[in-house]
Amino acid sequence: MPNENTQKCKIFTAQTSKLENGEVATEEVILKNVPTPLFILFAYGGTGAANFLRAAEFKKQRLEFKYPDAEVRIIKGFEYPLQFKAEWKKLYNELTNSETACKYALWHVHYFGHGDEISLTFRSYSRLYFDSSDNMERLPWHPNEGIFVLHSCRGAAFEDTLNITYIENQICLANTISKQQKTRCLGQVTFGSFNALDILTDNNKVAIPLNKRANIFHPKDKWEADIISKAKYRSHYAYNYVKDFLEQPAVLWGYALLTNDTKERTLDIKQKYENNTKIQNSTLPKLYPIYQEIEKLAPKNQILPCRVFNKGDLEERIVEVDVFNQNDLEYI
Repeated sequence: MPNENTQKCKIFTAQTSKLENGEVATEEVILKNVPTPLFILFAYGGTGAANFLRAAEFKKQRLEFKYPDAEVRIIKGFEYPLQFKAEWKKLYNELTNSETACKYALWHVHYFGHGDEISLTFRSYSRLYFDSSDNMERLPWHPNEGIFVLHSCRGAAFEDTLNITYIENQICLANTISKQQKTRCLGQVTFGSFNALDILTDNNKVAIPLNKRANIFHPKDKWEADIISKAKYRSHYAYNYVKDFLEQPAVLWGYALLTNDTKERTLDIKQKYENNTKIQNSTLPKLYPIYQEIEKLAPKNQILPCRVFNKGDLEERIVEVDVFNQNDLEYI
């Protein structure tokens, strides 16, 4: 949908004085409105709501710390597609209304919830595909900073569709969103996993409250770098479970894991892919490509590089041990 209202921002003029040849002269200067960077974090309110909200709250604190002049909002409580669409519509109206369109510049939308390779999933197995039939309004994204970040499972795993046409054309939820919204969209290539981070340090200067449960103390210049360093690798599942139980700050991202139910679900998809007669008789890779990537990185439980689509075009990514792509480090 068009966003004509976003182009009608007011421009104010003023006068200033300067010296010319020893005399005071006036000149007109243009003062444009400078919109506030806006970050929207959606936290699903159904199964797993507490953990999704905890990850969103931690991301909110990090964004506010990194962009002190920005506005960061969490939208929570929705459990069904119609509720999510209503929140999306409210956001669209605010960002395109002639009276409020110039107040904000939409930088990021982050989604913390359930999903798969072609949809976001809600209660009662209801889905949202973000395709033309869902009729989601196109938000006025910032032309350079705009991105929709899916923390949900497998949003960019087009191989998991087991559909030759989809795989060849890289059709997946992240790609669909990037085309429909005409912006960048980041999706995970594997199952999303919570990584509870121990980032408490002693005798530091900055206290950051985490949902009234704890204070995180950190020096201003090292806090985010320390988080990223710890988030690159997911800790051992037993240790992570204990930290998660203690409600440590958490990130939600795709990790190369071959443990517990993640291993079982990944091997199930691998078997379906490699036993699919149509795929095996096509020119597509005969081995499940995502498993090959996970197997390479799993010994260290490191981030499995996300995929980012820019208006339908897939950005380059590197899958190597101890190598980390900027898209993961920037948006995790």
